[in-house]
Formats: sequence, structure tokens, C-alpha cells
Amino acid sequence: MDEKQPRRRTINEERLNAIPAMSDKIFYFQGCTERAYPGINGAFIDACKAMGNTPVTSNEQSCCTGNFLAFNTAPLETVLAITQRNYNVIKKASASCVTTCNGCFSSFHNCDAYFRHGDGIQARVKNVLKKIGKTYIEDVIVFHAAEFLYKNRDLLVQHAKHTLDGVKIAVHYGCHFLHQEDPRALLDDFENPGILEELLGGLQASIVEYRERLLCCGAGLNQRMLHDDRINSLKITRRKLASIKQHAPDAIVVVCPYCLLHLDSAQAELEVEFDETFDIPVLHLTELIGILFDLPPEVLQLAVHRVPVDAVVQKIGYQG
Repeated sequence: MDEKQPRRRTINEERLNAIPAMSDKIFYFQGCTERAYPGINGAFIDACKAMGNTPVTSNEQSCCTGNFLAFNTAPLETVLAITQRNYNVIKKASASCVTTCNGCFSSFHNCDAYFRHGDGIQARVKNVLKKIGKTYIEDVIVFHAAEFLYKNRDLLVQHAKHTLDGVKIAVHYGCHFLHQEDPRALLDDFENPGILEELLGGLQASIVEYRERLLCCGAGLNQRMLHDDRINSLKITRRKLASIKQHAPDAIVVVCPYCLLHLDSAQAELEVEFDETFDIPVLHLTELIGILFDLPPEVLQLAVHRVPVDAVVQKIGYQG
């Protein structure tokens, strides 16, 4: 059932104005899960270069600490000190950081909330930083690549070698992008977002409106990893994919590497556990942009996807 109701546009203009322009220098923070789909990183970097921006990266960066924070596996000041160490690395290049990972995005903003409200936490973190020769950084702002590309969406249209004309796309935002403690970190209306639909619509995509658009992918860290509740996780994924499948999209586009990993790999599990086949290709937004920009196959590495993406790639006109 399509729910084609007008979206409430509640764009946070203050945050929109703070998002870097393509001409601004940015640090690109790469997440751990992206190693499973290296085209996410390669496509983002090379697409930005094609639009006149060379993102700065560094091997000095570490994990964002998201899992430590979620699973409470390290003292809070340790987690926050690691975040501040990353901020020291980022600040060498720019106070504006962009990440292609929902988990990293959420982790940084969660840590920022502790920095603002934690009882005496700043002093404890500063003491840890002093021991490793680092300083306390207050002006680094982390943006999601979805926000960055939305802000610069006109350039995407100008530089794309292909369009999404005739391509049906189902959008999945992901929980850790939409839900933040601090409303200042939200660009869009978390109950009715529309930036991805607007961005992809500008590239002439036909957007699928499906009932479970805001449902979790099913991979929820506590549910899937901490409690090993695989079957209930799959039930959520099955519900999500069944809602999407009704509309026969060419692909699902996500902005989270972990959602990509789960929605891509869980389709094989669903076939085993529930004898139900979906075969819906899943692409990260940056991979899709890379396809539209005609980036080389060695950059995109699309063969790593468990559900083959060949059909949608060919429909777009990408020859590789």
C-alpha cells in the first residue's frame, strides 16, 4: 500500500547552513564495517574529487568507539578519551568531519552529549588526554555523508554521467541516523524524513513509498549481537523486506554500512529460516553515486555484495 502523503518539511536550517559546501575542506572519517563494502569509501572519495573536493583521510584515526559505548565494555572516560583522540586527528585537517557510517555518526554525537552534560567528565577526559599528549577539542562537528551530499545535491546532478530515470528505489535511513539525543544534530524530521527522497528524486529516481520505511533493518546491536536473538532479528528484517517487495523496487538504498551488511546478508538467512526469497539488491548511497559517476569497477568493488546488483547497475547504464 502506497502512502503518498505530503511530507512535512522541517529542515533544520541552522544545521543545513553548517554543513560544508563541496568547496570546503573536510576530514573523511571511515567506519569499521565499511571494510566489508570498500566501495563505500572509494566511491565517496572519488565522487568528491570529481566535484572538486579531495577529502582528507588519516591512518591515525581509530574506531569511533560505538561498540564500546553500546555494550558498556570500557569505562566511559576511556571511550570519551578515544573520541577526543579522534577529534585531535580530525582537527589537523578541518573542524568539519564527514562520515559514511550511521554508527560513527551516532557515536560521535552521543559522546558530545556526555561532554556537555556529564558530571565532571570533561576533567577526567582531559586528564587522560594529558597522559597521551593530546588536547581537549570542542569545535569539531561530525556530519553524515547523506547530509553532505544533500547539501551539495545540485553538484551531483551536474557531474553524474547517468540518471536514475526509470529506476525504482526504496530508501532506508536507519535508526542511528534518525534518532539523536540532541535535536541540533538532526537535519530532517526524524518521524517523516525526506532528504534522501529529495536527493534521489533530483537524479530522476522513482521513489517507492512503503509502509515500513522507518522500521529498523533488524540488525539492532543489542538484539543481534549482545543477546544473539537471531530469529527475532530476522522477523523484523522479513517484515521490512516484505513491505518493500510489494512494490518491486530495483534496489534498496541505505546510508548505513551495517544496515547494508544486514539487509544484504540476511536475505540468504531468510530463505533458509522462512523459505522466503527476496533477491532485492542493496546499495549504500555512496556506491550508487559512484555508479552514476561511472567510477571504475576497482573503486566500487560491487562483486562483494551477497545479493547481486548487476540488474540495477545495467538498468542505470553503468558499463564498468
